[in-house]
Amino acid sequence: MQKNPLKIAIRVDANDQIGGGHFRRCFSLAEEIKARGHTTLFISTSLPLKLRQMLKTSGFNYKVLEPSAKTQKILKPESYSVYGNWLELPKTQDAKGTREVLENFKPNWVIFDNYALDFEWVNIVRKNLIRVSFLAIDDLDNRNLGADFLLDQTSLRKRKRKYKSVAFLEGPTFTLLTKNFRELRTQSILERSIRQSKNCIGKKFCILISVGMYDPKKIMPYLLRATAIIENVQIDVAMSSDSQTLSQVRRLAKVYANINLHLDKSDISFLMLKADLCIGATGMSTWERCCMGLPTLTISIAQNQRNLTKELKKIKAAKIITITQAKSKKNLYDTVSNLVNSPEILKKLSKNSKDLCDGFGAKRVMDFLEANLRSVKITDSRKLLTWRNKSFVREMSLDKKTLSEEEHRKWMQKTQNVLKGIWLIYSEGNEEIGHCNSVFISKNEVFWSFYIGENSFSKGSGKRMLAFFLKKLFYEKGIKTINAKVLNQNLKSKLIHQHLGFSCINKSKEYSTYSLSRPKFECRFYRPY
Repeated sequence: MQKNPLKIAIRVDANDQIGGGHFRRCFSLAEEIKARGHTTLFISTSLPLKLRQMLKTSGFNYKVLEPSAKTQKILKPESYSVYGNWLELPKTQDAKGTREVLENFKPNWVIFDNYALDFEWVNIVRKNLIRVSFLAIDDLDNRNLGADFLLDQTSLRKRKRKYKSVAFLEGPTFTLLTKNFRELRTQSILERSIRQSKNCIGKKFCILISVGMYDPKKIMPYLLRATAIIENVQIDVAMSSDSQTLSQVRRLAKVYANINLHLDKSDISFLMLKADLCIGATGMSTWERCCMGLPTLTISIAQNQRNLTKELKKIKAAKIITITQAKSKKNLYDTVSNLVNSPEILKKLSKNSKDLCDGFGAKRVMDFLEANLRSVKITDSRKLLTWRNKSFVREMSLDKKTLSEEEHRKWMQKTQNVLKGIWLIYSEGNEEIGHCNSVFISKNEVFWSFYIGENSFSKGSGKRMLAFFLKKLFYEKGIKTINAKVLNQNLKSKLIHQHLGFSCINKSKEYSTYSLSRPKFECRFYRPY
């Protein structure tokens, strides 16, 4: 919540069980953090040497929490179904170790990306870091995360969530990709469109096969045996040198001259640029392929990928194949051969996928991390009067009339009296988009109001503004109760207040009065249901 250089901690792991997608998206965000002049610290319990070297080469600091000999003998990680074994340390020990690192680092933000971490972990880490904001990167909705904010970049449609976070960054518009993808996107879409529109006689059809850094389902050899025998096809294979099936892939590359093996590539955007088709998993690479307009035959290789696979199939943004089908040589050969010889199908796949992700997600997330609530100044008078008199703001205000400059001038004078209330302007990135204020009823109780004043703003920014405002009121200003008056016709505001945990305590003919205490707020978002 400041424009000074930020210190951002990222808790993430990678290995052959977890895969590399969680680390890759966090690394993409870290690149944007660094480009903005801020500092990143990676914290892990499982981080392969190649990724440690990658961080070091890129100028990022990292800390690996090592288990003691005693811990290794008694290790019984808490479980969330199949994800319990993702933790190398017991959850409590992981949290305490993370907290010790953070107390020295003194972060503004803590970001965590691990399906085994939840509110218990956050509450231990948060001790003595009460003003630090927590962002969870997660798409499961299978537990209370305890974070202030949730980034779920995988869902193509808004969904009703069982477990609540105060505010969201939701959908592929926030997908965390490296800058190479957004820089190559236009070229990729244009060149691919030309290739798909012409009969490129003599040109090899290029297939990129990448199921992630690792191959836990051991399907890569099956994919290669079926595709390498297709006529006039060139195959690029991207995988880790730690992959479970590397030895088999190397043997196949010696048998088939049209297989090119690419190991430990931190960025495969250039391979995607020249590819005509990709066979890949429905993981992090989904959004890279969409950004590049790359037609895809996608395989769901993990439980958490199934919903997205169904959504991609529904909107015809990818062709779908199961693991069983992928292991059938004839089935896979026929499926891929049909795509190779169907430029119109490839065109439609490119068209339907390219608009899902534009590659600017890391910039949007960074705009959010740089969000700022600053005090209203007299020099903001013109901006606030313009916002307040916009029709969509007046329509949902208790006072619907257009304010005169004289009325507004008197109101502006009130905003400078810190004993009467708190008046703030909210921005994400460099754009100021909204206003929120609270007027003191007593030392510990306020009435608040708010609005977004710009038409073009990032989806969910209103709730994000209020999330920051709630933290400021409850934890910086010591407010115990927040009240609000909401027009009965303002359904959107009612839903926002209900989401935040407000209760309706009074209802008149024109408006309803809502109230929220700090204990109720904490119980709703930071403790188990």
